[in-house]
Amino acid sequence: MGAVYRALMPVTGKIVALKHLAPFETLVDVLGMEQIKAIFVAEAITMSKLRHPNKADIWDFDYDGAGNPFFTMEYYCNNLGNMIGEHYQVEKISRIIAPEKVLDYGSQILEGLSCMHHAGIIHRDIKPYNIMITDNDSVKICDFGMSKQRGEKFIGPDNLKVGSPYYTAPEQNKNPDDADERSDLFSIAVLLYRMLTGELPGMKSFLLSKVNPLYDSVWDTFFEKALNWQPEQR
Repeated sequence: MGAVYRALMPVTGKIVALKHLAPFETLVDVLGMEQIKAIFVAEAITMSKLRHPNKADIWDFDYDGAGNPFFTMEYYCNNLGNMIGEHYQVEKISRIIAPEKVLDYGSQILEGLSCMHHAGIIHRDIKPYNIMITDNDSVKICDFGMSKQRGEKFIGPDNLKVGSPYYTAPEQNKNPDDADERSDLFSIAVLLYRMLTGELPGMKSFLLSKVNPLYDSVWDTFFEKALNWQPEQR
């Protein structure tokens, strides 16, 4: 839906991330430009009204000469996708992160999501490339383009998917309106599993102990619950 640039602020010279509305033609055909603009503006509003150390902050919003919106937000050069070397062919094996670091990052992501969920916002696109890593090794959740307010209804074709393959919860994949806080928890579980094993849980058994003997049944119990296909069982 948008293109993201590394930009230099005038006068101050501060480096920021600039997200500019630049949707694929296919998306314009499906949703229409006016609805896409509304979604883009809603993303900026959603990100702006929440303040939390584990969520990316928006600093400015404006329109270009053609009337297309853009906003600037804090910039960090690293993210979890780069760190684990996740490829565009997501099924490929990625790098493993030490368990203590996974627990640290996972706790921070959950703290940021807790703030969002208490505000009634569901992210719906938790994945490695949407988790920035700061200079002091803290995490920042970004990209709220697929987020929704609790109770908000999805406007679009019935067959339009919302989320990223492999990370999206089953109920969200089936119907974007069914996504709730538990859907985000499923996505985080996939992310944690990937960081610990270099693989996606669907590629092997969910039992982490069978993938890596370093982990015992306590880890298995966690992932069996967090990756349950039934949201009421998570």
